[in-house]
Amino acid sequence: MSMDTSAPTRPTFSLVNHDGQTFTNADLHGAYSLVFFGFTNCARVCPRALGRLSDVLTGLERVTDKVNVYYVSVDPGRDTPEVMKTFLKKYPSFTGLTGTTEQIDAARKEFRVFAKAKEDENAPGGYAVPHTAITYLLDTDGYIVDHFNDALDAETVISHISKRINIVPRVQVDGTTNAYEQESLQLLTREQVASIRHIGNLARQIKGDWSYMMGGSDMNDGFGAYRYQMGYMFYALTLAHYHRLPAAPGVFRETMERLIEKMLEADVWFYWHDASVGGGFMQTPAKNMTYDPIKTDNIMYSAYVQVMSAMYNSLFDDDRYAKPGALTMVYDTFLFGPVEGYKFEWDQKSINEQVYWNMVEEGYIGVACEPWCIYQICNQVPILAFRLNDAISGQTSVAEEVTQGYLKAWEDAGGGILTQEGVFNTFYRSDIKTSLVVPGPSGDAWAGLLMNAWNHDLVQKVYNDRINESVIPQDDGTLSVVTGGIEDSPLNRRLIGSGGVFGWIAAWAAEMGDEDTKTRLLAYADKHINPTIVNGGLLYPRNDAVYNANGNFVMSTPIFSNSIMPLTRLNVKHGLKRLYENPWGAKNRGHYAEPALVEVDFDVDVYRAVYVKESRRLLFDLAVYEDGKNGSVALDRVFGRGEWTLTCDGREIARGSKEGVEDVDEGVSGVLVSRDGSLLRLPVVGTGVVSYVLQWAA
Repeated sequence: MSMDTSAPTRPTFSLVNHDGQTFTNADLHGAYSLVFFGFTNCARVCPRALGRLSDVLTGLERVTDKVNVYYVSVDPGRDTPEVMKTFLKKYPSFTGLTGTTEQIDAARKEFRVFAKAKEDENAPGGYAVPHTAITYLLDTDGYIVDHFNDALDAETVISHISKRINIVPRVQVDGTTNAYEQESLQLLTREQVASIRHIGNLARQIKGDWSYMMGGSDMNDGFGAYRYQMGYMFYALTLAHYHRLPAAPGVFRETMERLIEKMLEADVWFYWHDASVGGGFMQTPAKNMTYDPIKTDNIMYSAYVQVMSAMYNSLFDDDRYAKPGALTMVYDTFLFGPVEGYKFEWDQKSINEQVYWNMVEEGYIGVACEPWCIYQICNQVPILAFRLNDAISGQTSVAEEVTQGYLKAWEDAGGGILTQEGVFNTFYRSDIKTSLVVPGPSGDAWAGLLMNAWNHDLVQKVYNDRINESVIPQDDGTLSVVTGGIEDSPLNRRLIGSGGVFGWIAAWAAEMGDEDTKTRLLAYADKHINPTIVNGGLLYPRNDAVYNANGNFVMSTPIFSNSIMPLTRLNVKHGLKRLYENPWGAKNRGHYAEPALVEVDFDVDVYRAVYVKESRRLLFDLAVYEDGKNGSVALDRVFGRGEWTLTCDGREIARGSKEGVEDVDEGVSGVLVSRDGSLLRLPVVGTGVVSYVLQWAA
């Protein structure tokens, strides 16, 4: 059911078509192909899918005649070529494919399709074959370029295929086929745009207002605490800017500044002093803790401040948080504590250095989250921060030193990153020098998501087994998740520990590029976990129940809604890995000089923003999020590049030279381009997405 996506997938197979002729993957070349696996005796899923695909073909007639459809049997014992041919008389545009059991199993493996016969006394032959209900789109060279789960309607599938065929072919970069599609050339979906807006809404709540962020556990404790929510909101925005909207820093910058400001509030960090003193269900030895949330242990807070400041610096080429005292935590007490209150002055550089030395003192195995407990998950965060800080300075290699030390330390002291069973060791008890595993899929998914940044081979090695043991196929083609028994825990422990089990599994699938699993999990969430639009943002309202009356998983925690689901939707395959390997920084500065949307009013949604260097074009697509709203955007680094033209939905609306604006078409309603100092500014009105192209002369 999962897919190895370290490179574009090009299935190879040899089957037999419904006329009894050999049919191989080479026969797909020259046309786009839709491939669906099923069987002729299927009672519900296949007839529904075949009907939908028939509607898709009818709709595609207005776009192209170069899409072929193939129905591959997962039941070779009953589905002979003759049976397939008779069955498909109702679908004359379809080609049926079958073969021996060995041929079908090999083809299923290539497409990562699950199918397993089970007894069913009501089915012909006494058995049925539950299977993956996914339709795959292959391009003219036989590569899988998209897929569609059974929950999507025909119009949505038609829209995706039309865009794929006519707008976004596989891209050539400098004459070489790019191993990844250029995600930045594709328009964001409304769900992706609404995910960005939801984070923006939360970041703009006034001090002390934690609406939609308050979990059910006592004392803001557990894996959904504010620090985690804001940390992974930051991850989501970073990946969205870096991979999807690289020419739109104005969408992200203010929101990220507000999140850092909130991260420094006492509501987020002060309680840790009293919550992490040892004891608890593990009965760790007591330890006197400092009030300073950075100085020692507490990597579950310090590392997030560390990585957030480094991400900001890398994305925007802005070292404001590296200034002395730029990351200062203040709690101005009144009725208790010292008269002067609490004040801890830190900055990007000093936090990075403090976390590094804390890790060195522990022999590189990691820094404790609370006394004596060194969690693998939390220590992936500083590794990314070290890498970003290395890239910013261009002179250090701390990440390389730490990762080498980390691997050796876990092998020597913790028994290895993985257990002999191939699951992630959850944490290391430094007081008793023992590594331990907390059962359940959430920890594996969370650790695997983050570790893929720097240790891809190991993560890929265990991914398929772990993910397949973590999800539950549904009759409608969607996927639910294995909970790990959280529903049997006492209420507060359940709310502390649940965090976002569904979300972490989906986020891991997204990072690994497993579009099948990710899309089917998202389809389940959108069907059962109550997606809601609030002020233009996509919210999954909190629900403390694990299952509903129908037995469907419905639990929604704030970190699931506010952080992990946006991260899942906005990430790309190997997104953290690609960020880790090639971050913007001292040795990779070209991006900072490219034209970009540097100011974007908050009422404006940006669906695409990318500068295509090879063609000297800035592509951007805009709309306001709600009727009655309006705003503007400002573009920088426009002038000084020669003559240019600006088109709006294909119509030229302005032109100019390297000095300024020379001609503006005022006849286009709502679009009046003007120069504002070094910026080119234009208004945005209407909820319909408008496409702009700013083109410089060669």
